[in-house]
Amino acid sequence: MYYLIIHGTVYPVTTPRAPRRGGELGSQSIVADGAIVIKDGLIQALGPTEDILQAYRSPDQIFDAQGRIVIPGFVDCHTHLPFAGWRADEYRSRLLGQSYQNLGRGEGGIARSSRQLNIQSDEQVLTFTESLTREMLSTGTTAFEMKSGYGLSVQGELRQLALIQRLKSRLDQRITATGLFLHALPQEYTADNWVDVVIDELLPAAHERQLVDAVDVFIESTAFTPEQAQRFLHAAQRLNLILRVHSDQFSHMGGTALALALGARGIDHLDHLTSEDVAAFGDSRSVAVLLPAATYSMNHQPFPPARDLIEHNAAIAIASDFNPGTAPISHMPLIISLAVHLFGLTPEEALSATTINPAYVLGIEQEVGSIEVGKRADLLILDTDQLESIPYRAGHNPIYQGFVKGKQIR
Repeated sequence: MYYLIIHGTVYPVTTPRAPRRGGELGSQSIVADGAIVIKDGLIQALGPTEDILQAYRSPDQIFDAQGRIVIPGFVDCHTHLPFAGWRADEYRSRLLGQSYQNLGRGEGGIARSSRQLNIQSDEQVLTFTESLTREMLSTGTTAFEMKSGYGLSVQGELRQLALIQRLKSRLDQRITATGLFLHALPQEYTADNWVDVVIDELLPAAHERQLVDAVDVFIESTAFTPEQAQRFLHAAQRLNLILRVHSDQFSHMGGTALALALGARGIDHLDHLTSEDVAAFGDSRSVAVLLPAATYSMNHQPFPPARDLIEHNAAIAIASDFNPGTAPISHMPLIISLAVHLFGLTPEEALSATTINPAYVLGIEQEVGSIEVGKRADLLILDTDQLESIPYRAGHNPIYQGFVKGKQIR
């Protein structure tokens, strides 16, 4: 069985070598009046509609895009799923002048999300999270990362990762798992002691049980220092895990320089970069992961220097940072709009930054992120023939028809 998408304005977002960087970010070749052949959940062929119809004469079904844009499914490389409850009252407190850091030092913040997670049963967490992933799929997110980080104990973190594995088996979307073991400090530990426990107990257990694809660390004055992060990241490197770093969100502590030196695939937030950090991205294989929903939700400045990064030949990705505290937004078309309006990306750059580049960050660029023969048929037909309509119609869901691993999104 196979079927066709025909008469589409196809943006394949291909590149000789991921990630796309600098000027290539905004360079989008188009297959005008293009067609795609889907078989067994994979892309079998791509070309002009006339040629595809000549070569594939007996499809089981045809989807006529009627000139609409066809793009790869969105890849969200930074979420904090699974979680088990919202923190809207903390949002109100921030509106009234409280800082995120002060909320976190009290009973709120990450510690509160940890309590919410720990009091819910596994099935309650799975049900809550599945409803959120269906929302994500409806707005075009066909692959994404999930993180631990709300467990705040060895068993809590392992439980969260085990829940991610169960969600992988229940969802059609492509999911990767990241161990954010250095997210916040559990109350009963000093920072150095918790890092020791993570390196000696938690990281080996997660790796042995095959629960993680990557690791992450939050380098910040309220979290962990570069020196503590370095010890942890070196241990993860020895296990050949992908490295990720939360860096320079609220202050500059040298996290970006460390992450670049260690070859982290994704370095995220980057609101307080120095000019030296910006220049170093252009000479690296690391991707600058920008999170406009967090910037918007927290009314946070300064903005990350997106245009300077691109001018220095950096690779850029855009992600949601979907979490209950500082970025309760999973809607990738809206996040594209925020990136365009707040950070100055073009629609073409934002397309690269939400498809092939985040796929590279997650280590799945050979499976998803572009429309190429042999990749998963994760495809979106938009309700427009103009790419700029995505940021222009902020808040609108532009998905006319979607496919995840070849299945229609209902």
